[in-house]
Amino acid sequence: MARFQYVILSRAAPGREDEFVAWYRDRHLADVCRMPGVVGGKLYRMDFQRVYELDAAPQWTLMTIYELEGDDPAAIIDTIRAASGTESMPATDALTKAGMIQAAGHLIATAGDG
Repeated sequence: MARFQYVILSRAAPGREDEFVAWYRDRHLADVCRMPGVVGGKLYRMDFQRVYELDAAPQWTLMTIYELEGDDPAAIIDTIRAASGTESMPATDALTKAGMIQAAGHLIATAGDG
């Protein structure tokens, strides 16, 4: 089976950053990692971003990188999305989806130490 990296750039609703980070760190990351096809995940606080040639780009605050394993990353992501907001994967309204980015890809080259 192939391995994919699934990257999400997200941000909190205005004034709800601490609540959003706590939910993501303490609940959501583990919930997603229990899903079939999800090997692991890491949550990062954004320290730098630059968006080229896009007016009024969102200022994302968190970057999540999940490692997926399967034949089709879209099918795994669809399963995650279907579970979102259920008892097994409670959602939060501290997240704003406006401007959120989700992307998945597979490794085609590497250099350096990692």
